[in-house]
Amino acid sequence: MSTIEIVESGWATTIQDAGRPGFAALGVPHAGPVDRARHAVANRVVGNVPHAAAFETAGGLVVRADGPAIVFVTDDVERRTLRAGDSIEVAPGGRDGDRWRYLAVRGGLDVPHVLGSASHDTLAGLGPSPLAPGQRYVLGSDPHTDLLTDYAPLPRQGGVVSVWSGPQVSRFEGDLDQLTTRSWVVSDDVSRVGVRFRAQPFARRSDQPLASAGLVEGAVQVTPSGEPIVMLANHPTTGGYPVIAVVDPADLPIVAQANPGDQLRFRAVRR
Repeated sequence: MSTIEIVESGWATTIQDAGRPGFAALGVPHAGPVDRARHAVANRVVGNVPHAAAFETAGGLVVRADGPAIVFVTDDVERRTLRAGDSIEVAPGGRDGDRWRYLAVRGGLDVPHVLGSASHDTLAGLGPSPLAPGQRYVLGSDPHTDLLTDYAPLPRQGGVVSVWSGPQVSRFEGDLDQLTTRSWVVSDDVSRVGVRFRAQPFARRSDQPLASAGLVEGAVQVTPSGEPIVMLANHPTTGGYPVIAVVDPADLPIVAQANPGDQLRFRAVRR
C-alpha cells in the first residue's frame, strides 16, 4: 500500500474530511474544511468522494510519495501522477490568492476516525495529530472510479458577502445597515476558528450582557470594541457576543479565503 511522507508540514496544515456534525451539544465543534467547495473539487479531480480525507494547508506543505499516487492541489492547473520518490509542494501565496489550499490523493488518507470523522479539531485536539516531518500516511483503497477531467475550474472569490439577519440584530441601531453600508478590512487574526475584521464604531440600542448561546458556522459576532468576527469550520460551539448576521453558506468561502488587509463588503439578503 502506497504512503505519503511529510517532508515539510507547512503552516496550519491539517487533515480534513466532512467533519463531525451533530456533537455541538457536547461542546465538540464541527471541524471539516474551511472551504468545503474547494475541498470537494480537489477530491473529485482525483476520483474520490467529495468528503474524502485530504490535506488543508496555508502553504509550505511538501509531501513525498513512496509509490505511484495521483494527486491534485487546488492551486494547480491540472492533476499530477507521482512516482516513487516524487515530491509535491503547496507553496504559500497561491496563484489565485487563496489563503487555504487542498491537496487530495486518490483513495484519500487512511487515518483513524474519532466520533466518525478524520478531521483534526484545532480547538479540542480531536482527530489525527498535527503533521510533522517524517510522518507517513497510508492511502486508502483505490475508488475504481473514472478520472473524468485533468483539472477543474474553481469559482473566483468575490469581495461581496451575502448575509442574513442574525438573532441579535435588533440590538444595533439601523439593524444590518451598520454592517452593510461600509467596507471592512480583514485583521491579522484569521484562523480555522474565524476571521476578525478591524474595529469600527457600532451604535447599539442595548449594551446589556448576553448569556452564552449556541453558534453556527457563518455567525457574525460583534465584539464590544466593534470588531465583527465571522465563525468558520472550527468555531466554538457557544459564544457571548451579539450575532448581528449570518453569512450565506455559499459565500462563506469568500471570508475563509480572505487574507489580512483584504477588504470585503457585506450585502443583506432580504427574505
